[in-house]
Amino acid sequence: MRFSDDQFRKPCHQPARRLSEADFRIAKATARGRLKRSIDNRMMREPDDRVLRSSRRSRAAPAAGLALALALCGGAAAEPAPRPGHYGSLTLAVRDGSVSGVFAEGRGEAGPGGAPTFGCIFLLRGTLSGGRATVETWYPGEAERISGTLAFTTDGAALTLAEDHGGCPMTTGSMVGQPHALLREAPQAGEEGETWRDAALVTARRARLRPGPGPAPGRGPYLVENDPVAVLERRDGWVRVLYRGGRTPVAGWLPAGDLAVAGL
Repeated sequence: MRFSDDQFRKPCHQPARRLSEADFRIAKATARGRLKRSIDNRMMREPDDRVLRSSRRSRAAPAAGLALALALCGGAAAEPAPRPGHYGSLTLAVRDGSVSGVFAEGRGEAGPGGAPTFGCIFLLRGTLSGGRATVETWYPGEAERISGTLAFTTDGAALTLAEDHGGCPMTTGSMVGQPHALLREAPQAGEEGETWRDAALVTARRARLRPGPGPAPGRGPYLVENDPVAVLERRDGWVRVLYRGGRTPVAGWLPAGDLAVAGL
């Protein structure tokens, strides 16, 4: 579904609140439903150790358009509250006036190693001011920081960067100047975002989940490099994480060295 500028600027039956140019661009991006879902089929597992992955298919744009219309017509005057959770390809923690997250999306056929052809992957952290956060983003191990803005909307968020990370234009499209709309997904059972302390990216080639800090079991679920996780707890060099798998999320302990934590 596409919307023209004129459609957004037409008066509604109720008096519309005045929008800044930045809010208007974010609203357009949300209504266009530009969310693309990650292709995340990189895990190779033993038959008994499978952790089914979420396909994260795109949601229909009309719902976003309806929410936008209500907001523009005065039906949702309150500023959207920042909430933790999965915003499409963004795993986001919100805590104590700050945000931290992992953006991970792949596109194209998986190669021999299980990785997609193109990837848009980076960590994110920033400070909240109302329904917006000024953020910095980076790839683990790289010194370069790219600034941006994360603005929360009635049905998700919109991310704008000063510069694209490598691989992102071929995966998500450019995030420079044009907000990238992210639709917040309904939490699954056992996935309470309020308990998330942080977000992290798996950096180990293979990270076996453990029921507690200590040696890895001989068999069991594991994650692979560039998998995004929510951080639930940290203890003496160990991190308890939550990964969104198939029907239910999967939680377990990993060595801190197997992760790059965004850092609230």
